[in-house]
Amino acid sequence: MAREFLNINNMKILVLGQGGREHAIAWKLSKSNDVTEVFVCPGNAGTSLEKNVTNVDINLNNHKEIIDFVKSNQINLTIVGPEAPLVDGIVNDFRNLDLKIFGPSKEFAELEGSKVFSKNFMAKNKIMTANYKEFCDPEAALNHLSEIKYPTVIKADGLAAGKGVTICNDDLEARKAIEKVFNSNHSEKLVIEDFLVGQELSAMYICNFSGPTFEISLPWTKDYKSRDEYNSGPNTGGMGAVIHPILDEHKNIIFKLHIEIEKILTKTILNINEQLKDTNMRYLGFLYLGLMIDADNNIKLLEYNCRMGDPETQNLMIYLENMKIDFLNLILENNHEGSRDYNLDYINEKKHYSCTIVLAANGYPNSYKKDFYVDLSEVNESENLKIFHAGTVIEDGRIKSTGGRILTVNTFGLDRQKCIDLAYVNVKKIRTFIDKEFKHEDNNLTFFREDIGG
Repeated sequence: MAREFLNINNMKILVLGQGGREHAIAWKLSKSNDVTEVFVCPGNAGTSLEKNVTNVDINLNNHKEIIDFVKSNQINLTIVGPEAPLVDGIVNDFRNLDLKIFGPSKEFAELEGSKVFSKNFMAKNKIMTANYKEFCDPEAALNHLSEIKYPTVIKADGLAAGKGVTICNDDLEARKAIEKVFNSNHSEKLVIEDFLVGQELSAMYICNFSGPTFEISLPWTKDYKSRDEYNSGPNTGGMGAVIHPILDEHKNIIFKLHIEIEKILTKTILNINEQLKDTNMRYLGFLYLGLMIDADNNIKLLEYNCRMGDPETQNLMIYLENMKIDFLNLILENNHEGSRDYNLDYINEKKHYSCTIVLAANGYPNSYKKDFYVDLSEVNESENLKIFHAGTVIEDGRIKSTGGRILTVNTFGLDRQKCIDLAYVNVKKIRTFIDKEFKHEDNNLTFFREDIGG
């Protein structure tokens, strides 16, 4: 399959999704010399403004219309951004028609789609993780609270757009979290697990067409999941990201971490391929390992995602662009020299940094303000500064906010603090108005964390 791709020039690519992650992926793919046009379904205001990028107004749930578009427009490759289409089996639908798509089939996507599946998979394959128990009965889950220590972590079994995890500090919070899960429409099970202490690390891999043992490791990133400073407040889909500061540690520490993380990756790929061998498929697509590293540099796996993280992807795309790395080539990689790890490149070469700050609507991740207008005229994009949109549309030539996370300001540089400072200087230049004429400014419509990179 990879050879077929590598013989294609002037590729047309479809990216599925509408968030900041998909804007960043589409933007980076549009920079490839092998790509003539990128379509984004459905996209956002940011993707509609990019050169050689076109939005496609099709609902992501309508697999038939998407497939019809791919056929009629002779799309060479479709790349799935968010998790829901993967769990819904869009990859299976494409493969049944011999259409080229990058992402795991629905059977493999259960690694993310079901917390129960993933935790049982970790336990079965001796992958270190937090101690846990699964529950499908509310009463049993509530009774279990008398046996645990706080804080504890409660995870909804199904997809929850990055907000299905609740850290509970006492019995009351845990009871509310359990009731919320079982009263929701997306989950009939939950997991209660130990709260782990340490620093989180996002390790993302491109599991490409070369197959197992040829995965490509992207630079490790640090995601800021809590809404408020000092990692307080409710969990969100992510409020910012940086190239992980642990990469500035001594080389020996990084090499040891690299070996342990690679062991987790290898166990995952080999065992999920073996477990699902009857599907006649193997894992193909992005794979995200959410890891916790304790004070002694011991590693435990928190979660799997079967797609790239958000906002980590935005952070990585500006990094890869400035490092002159073609993202498409990583996906279509067909060399057989073994895996590549950009973390080792990072520590062996001059260090570079990237910083991502999320601008969100006040009230996020709960009920939030929307339908206001965003003025970016004072922000001048450059090689070292890029804005990726998420919850935005274009209305009468203005950028209108529609989502909780509106956009990200992304910067790149050789000095970590200067990189972070550049991001904050520019996020503060963004103005918001309640009217499209930009006559009534309201600075209370949005917020951002002020400790990203700290």
